[in-house]
Formats: sequence, C-alpha cells, structure tokens
Amino acid sequence: MKRWILSLVIGFAPLLVAQVPNQEVVLSTSAGSKLGIAVPKPSVVGITEEQAGRELHETLLRDLEEAGPFAVLKERQLKSGDASNLKAWVEIGTDWLVTLKAGRPSAEGSDKVSRIVGDEVEITAQVMDVKSAKAVFSKKYRGKDAVLRRIAHSLADDLVARLTGEKGVAATRVVFIRQLSPLIKEVFQIDRDGSSPVQLTHHKSLTLSPTVALDGRLAYMTYKGGPPEIWGQTKPGGPFEKLFPAKGGPQGPCTTPVWSPNGKRLAFVQGDKRGNTDIVVLDVGTGRVRRLTDSNCINTEPTWNPAGTQIAFTSDREGTPQVYLMEEDGSNVRRLTVEGAYNGSASWSPTGSMIAYVSRFEGKFDLFVYKLGEGKSYQITTGVSSSESPDWSPDERRLVFSSGSLGGMQLYTTDLSGNTLRRLTEFSGCQSPKWTRTR
Repeated sequence: MKRWILSLVIGFAPLLVAQVPNQEVVLSTSAGSKLGIAVPKPSVVGITEEQAGRELHETLLRDLEEAGPFAVLKERQLKSGDASNLKAWVEIGTDWLVTLKAGRPSAEGSDKVSRIVGDEVEITAQVMDVKSAKAVFSKKYRGKDAVLRRIAHSLADDLVARLTGEKGVAATRVVFIRQLSPLIKEVFQIDRDGSSPVQLTHHKSLTLSPTVALDGRLAYMTYKGGPPEIWGQTKPGGPFEKLFPAKGGPQGPCTTPVWSPNGKRLAFVQGDKRGNTDIVVLDVGTGRVRRLTDSNCINTEPTWNPAGTQIAFTSDREGTPQVYLMEEDGSNVRRLTVEGAYNGSASWSPTGSMIAYVSRFEGKFDLFVYKLGEGKSYQITTGVSSSESPDWSPDERRLVFSSGSLGGMQLYTTDLSGNTLRRLTEFSGCQSPKWTRTR
C-alpha cells in the first residue's frame, strides 16, 4: 500500500480497479430521432478550396456528427444549396440546410467564403428548414484565416443550442499532461477535436494533475521548486504562482489539486511522515487549510460535486481502494462502490447525476459510470487497455480519458455507450485530461 501512495506522489497514477458483474449498457446519450442536416460545400473567393474544405467544411461536419442530435447527410449531398432545390433536399432526408455565405446572404443565394480585410474572412451561416421553407438561424462570423476551424466549432455549438437549448461542446478544450522527456512533464491543451496543441507551462520539471476552474484558471502540482507544490492562477489569464505550501505554513507532499465549483477553494491530497495521505481544502484567498479526512490509511483523488457540497474520493480504509463520498466539511463519510476489489479515479458529472471511475473487469482496465439515482454501475469501455483518468464533457455526453502503455499513453473520448471511441492525440505520453469550456 505504501508503494501506491509513492506512485501518486511521483506522478505515475496507478490503475484503481474493480470487478463489476457483466451488465448490458443502458446509458443513453440522446433521445428521440435525429434531425437530418446537410451542409453543401462552399465555393470560395480569396482563399483556397482546400483550406475552406479542410478547416471549415470538414470540421463543421465532424462537429455536427459528434454533437448528438443531428444525422449529418454526407453521401447524399446535392451540389447546390439554392432555394430552388429545397424539394430535392427534402427527398434525401434533409430537415435543416446550412449554407455558408460571405457577408449578408445575397438574393442569388451564392455559397461563398471570401476574404474581406487582409487575412480576415467573414462568414454568414444561414439555416433553412427545408420542409417549411423558413429560415431558422442566421449569424455572421468573422476572423482571420487561421481561425476557420474555430469558426466552424462556434457555428456547430450555436446550431446545437438552436435545436436543443443547450450550447454544444465543439469549441471546448482538453487540458492534459504531456511527457516531454523522462523527468519532464508539462501542461498542454488541445481543441476538443484534437487540433491546435498549445503548451501552457514551461517549468522544465515534473508537472502533474491539472485542474481548471469554471473561470478558466489553471492549477496543478509541480516539482519545479524541489518538493511537490501546488501552483496556479489567482485570476483568469494571470501568471502562475505558488499556492501551497505557504512559507511557514503546513508542509508535506501535496498532490492532485481540484478546484471547487465556485473557484474559491482547492481540494488536494497531503501526505505525512507515516506514509498516509488525507484530503485537505485550501481557501485560495486566505491561505487557510482545513483537513477533511484523518485516518491511518490512504485518502486521495478528490472530486467535487457541481454544487460544491460533496466530495468523492478514493480510500483504502477498508482494505482496498474504493470510492467514497463525504460532505464538503468532511462529515458523513460513506462508501459508494461496493462490488470488486479496487475502484478509484472518480470524476463527478456536470449535473451531479453520475460518477465516472476506473475499474478492472476480467483482467482488463476499463471505465465505468455509477448512476447515483439507480445505485448501479455500468461498464463503458471494453477491450481498451489501461483506461485511466476519466473526465466529463461539459454536456455530459462523452468522457475523455488516457489509454495505452506508460510511455505511449494517448487521449481518447467515448460516448456513454462505448460505441464511438475516438483518439484525440497523435503524440505519446499523455495523461490526466480535463475537459473545459473556459480555457
């Protein structure tokens, strides 16, 4: 058991696993029939067709396909989105027809993306309900050529919001740890589709366990100063600074920080000389630290519920690692997972109705989801080796996680059925993903 906490402190998170009886997955990621949506290829002026096709059109199609409520018509596309062809669009199953135009839509309905000022483009997206022949959405987007992909993400999210009332997640990002050399790991971020990687920290040290507040502030654990410390931002876009331990304050190994929903507190793990660890909470504004657990065992991996009133965590207090719940003040501790020898790496869903965690079933490491309303667990991934560190998409439809061997870990996403597994990264050494709207 002491080897377990050592692995947490140096940053190579172990697989915390549990056996759960074979169950049919009944989690649903969408309801009702999907809306048929078509997006004809735009003709272009001022930029290449290859650029517009790859960065705008293809990105938009992928975003809509993964969004959930749409059935994207790809193979049966007509050549024109002209209003005179609405009947033909209906006949191939189209409900919404998306056309992309320069500036305001012209009377001729020309499908163009044109350069308007220097390296900027202006795109007006119009959506027609082809059965009623009425416009249901129109919006203008403007930016530089380099952000065509971001424009596509924003448009996809706006279309999801127009249909469902809830903004999509195409424009979200994933923050994660990437290993650059044997003893150097840094915090990176990528777009939700795996594009546009950006390095966020440059400590040239072992940096681990990123967490993102709702206002975009980043925090993490790093060895840049020698012993492990919690670093982060005290204001959005601000510099990184040491948050814990304060000079003259409580010391000891500290790992796995996680922001509270209101962004005022950080829960994290602090070790002692006996090799035990406990969950503590730091008030970032005052620097006060409060210990929530105090037992002769390992307590680790805290995660807040969306209301900030409860914390799920991993503990071996009954012999093997299991997921437990407690109130935000450390009271009313109770065990959540009851089946299997090992469970851990809990992640609370955005609505608070589910908790994802890592488990082992029949010798394989997989992701499971516990539905709090039912008191049951469901297996999500099968046949994927070393599934670790699950985190939820902001719309609660998908999970991001790391998978692979220690040196070749990649990031993947899956829906809650486990049927749409997608790889996000093309470089190795990825771990600890966090899915966020605010970076």
